[in-house]
Amino acid sequence: MKYLTSLESFIFHKLGRITYQVWYGQHNALDLVLSGDKDLEMQTHPFPVSKEQQYQFTYQSDISYMNITFDDELQMVVYFSNSDTRLDELELQQLYLLCRDFHHQMLLTTKDLELDKMIEGIGALTSTLDLNKLLQQIIRSALTVISAGDAGIFRLYDSQSSLLNPLAAIGFDDSIAQYKTRSGEAISGKVFSDGIPRIYHSRQEMEADYTNISSQNANFVQTSDKANALIIVPVSSGDTRIGTLTLLQFHKKRNFTHRDIKLLQGFASQVAIAIHNAKLYEETHLRLQQVTALSKKLEDNNLLLQKRINVHDTLTQLSLKNKGIQKMIHEINLILGMPVAYIDFLDNAIYKEHESKVPVSFDMISELFANQQQLTPLTIKLMNQDYFLYPITVGKVLLGCILVTVSHPLSPMDIITVEQSGSVLALEIVKKISVTELQYKKADDFFNQILNMQNHEQIIAIGRQFNLTFSSYSFIVICEIPELTEPYEVEAKIQRFISRLNKELVQVNKLIYGDYNKVKFLVSVHDPAEVDKTIHLISNVIKEWEKTDQLLLRGGIGSAYQDLEDISKSYNEANKTVAFARSKNNYGLMRYEEIGINRFFLNQPIQEIEKYINEIFAPLRTDKNQSKELEKTLMLYISLNQSAVETARKLHIHVNSFYQRMKRIEELLDLSLDDPEDMLKIQLACHLKNTFV
Repeated sequence: MKYLTSLESFIFHKLGRITYQVWYGQHNALDLVLSGDKDLEMQTHPFPVSKEQQYQFTYQSDISYMNITFDDELQMVVYFSNSDTRLDELELQQLYLLCRDFHHQMLLTTKDLELDKMIEGIGALTSTLDLNKLLQQIIRSALTVISAGDAGIFRLYDSQSSLLNPLAAIGFDDSIAQYKTRSGEAISGKVFSDGIPRIYHSRQEMEADYTNISSQNANFVQTSDKANALIIVPVSSGDTRIGTLTLLQFHKKRNFTHRDIKLLQGFASQVAIAIHNAKLYEETHLRLQQVTALSKKLEDNNLLLQKRINVHDTLTQLSLKNKGIQKMIHEINLILGMPVAYIDFLDNAIYKEHESKVPVSFDMISELFANQQQLTPLTIKLMNQDYFLYPITVGKVLLGCILVTVSHPLSPMDIITVEQSGSVLALEIVKKISVTELQYKKADDFFNQILNMQNHEQIIAIGRQFNLTFSSYSFIVICEIPELTEPYEVEAKIQRFISRLNKELVQVNKLIYGDYNKVKFLVSVHDPAEVDKTIHLISNVIKEWEKTDQLLLRGGIGSAYQDLEDISKSYNEANKTVAFARSKNNYGLMRYEEIGINRFFLNQPIQEIEKYINEIFAPLRTDKNQSKELEKTLMLYISLNQSAVETARKLHIHVNSFYQRMKRIEELLDLSLDDPEDMLKIQLACHLKNTFV
């Protein structure tokens, strides 16, 4: 593996033929993934370091090690046998970065395995009609992907007996068939009843939920092998719950995680489709027996189903071979025999087989699905033509839409074809998002190198890899979308925004990437006129994006500088501008220069600002009869450029009354409005009160 070879090469060149080991995984279940010529006797491992700390390097009498904890609670420990071998700070950073690269490679490998098994399960749905064999294959795939599990079981609800019956199991003997539960009984009954997935990390947690259980089932549980942990999810067909899917751990490995829950829910969807397909087959078989006149037609339908199975297998192979969405749409067109297009909400792109114009826009599709609690397929009519829209979602986030131009009423097989196509497309898009996140991470690392600016030549060389050439003037823009919290929704909105920016700013020399709910980009142009032109283009893109996605965005623009070392200044200015807009609850794009005098107070604690304001206005507040009127009068007088006539008119009082108030204000404040220094104090207090309080 490339990253392992790099890590091994680094150790060899820096430390010679030293004995070493690399352990990786969850803290309580680290695996040895790389070692030198000799084994080290490692019985225990250090506790994970805090996530805020990049790494910890420890020297001991006979061993030294680097300890790293990643954001997803995975740990990596690199041991060296010779504790006298010392690494300087730069070498430690190099070792740390190689470890992070290895971590990302492992994540990609894990995701590829998950994708392979998911697609294998989808292919299996149409590869056999043996329900028991199919269900066991799905459970095996789940146990392969979710390595913490030793055994699995699917329980199907029987409406006649009102019991959840074990239908397929891996890792159990035949006696498990006796353990049938009612809705609300024990763990499986509770999950079936309320539809809420559960995760248990100990026997004590499980025993606490073994309530409302029959005596027969209690005896079975008492005499059976006890699991150490389990995860369980409901299995639903449409809006109807049909059973539960459980994975159990009998031998301590790693802990189950909430990501395992999400993966198991994916396999539960495959189980639901398998049950649904099995019922369809039973109904078809019964009809074949009852209606002999339709036998020929049903045989034809069966041939059509087999043909679609073959094409579906081709579709999954295309995904595995990374042939892309356009090739998949081509195959779906062949399956349905009707024009099919895919509207990609991430890249603002439309994939279609024919040259005809797609009759719906991104805005129209967003509005159609905006009012749905759960995104479900729609049929619409436009200009006497029916269209079938199938949303591609992750959670409640709309990532895209399959658009079918309907030439005849859609059959159940047509619907299944679209659904299965949607599943493969969804997996393809999730994979695409993961790759994009990795690209963002690399861009962020380079961006931070630019801010540190330690080696000009190296930065310029790396910039070419990102299609970035440094010109005469460079500046930073930071935009944030404050209203988003759901991760996939954040990723989808950010990617759409970046896609639109790249499309509209194709001629602009830039580095742009997403950082959670922020978009950061560096722009480099030849002259100051191009700075204004580029900012105008960015502003137009933001307005269009806000209109389309119905979200508000705030952005800060740092000043343009000629020296590369000053890019960090522009970055700090952009951050300060965003912070200022956030404090004022303002949206839109703002330049650092627009903050004006307020830039001098951005780093001041709000308590200090309030203290100064109170010191000026406190004497006015001692006059209980007129405190509010006096303060209001003074604030209005300053805001109207010290116009006595205009202030009196706004207050609906006579000018003489106004002068009396002003005299009273001067007496209470012990200040003279004719004294420039006193006037400056008052003007500053009024400005700070209007701006920061």
